[in-house]
Amino acid sequence: MMIPYTRAYEHWAPFLARLIFGFQFLLGALFKVLAHPMEVAQTAAVGVPFPEVAVWLAFAFEVIAGIALIVGWKVRPIALLLALYVLLLALLFYRNIADPMIMGEFVSHLGFIAGLLYVSVYGAQHAAVRKDVLPLV
Repeated sequence: MMIPYTRAYEHWAPFLARLIFGFQFLLGALFKVLAHPMEVAQTAAVGVPFPEVAVWLAFAFEVIAGIALIVGWKVRPIALLLALYVLLLALLFYRNIADPMIMGEFVSHLGFIAGLLYVSVYGAQHAAVRKDVLPLV
């Protein structure tokens, strides 16, 4: 039997994906605290108004959304909001796509968005505080 077709894989793979996404956002939030002056400077450099406030709002959003993904609460709307947030970050911070490093970061963000959109469609699945799965008809 192939692993992707087992019931155990179907139960645990979505949970592991949510854990990975959630921890990435929690790590991003932690970095906003540990390297706060640099985060504010980078945010100001791309023209975001009130960069200090923007960084603190991003911190709060990333903590709440990261925890929500990990525990499986309101996963569908949270994942959609996160996908839009990551798109905004990609468009703000990775505009110089002529630079191969910047282009790589931009494409990486697109992959992240794709995964979040997938989670926004299929929800928490298993191991969640609240299953918000729509029946696929």
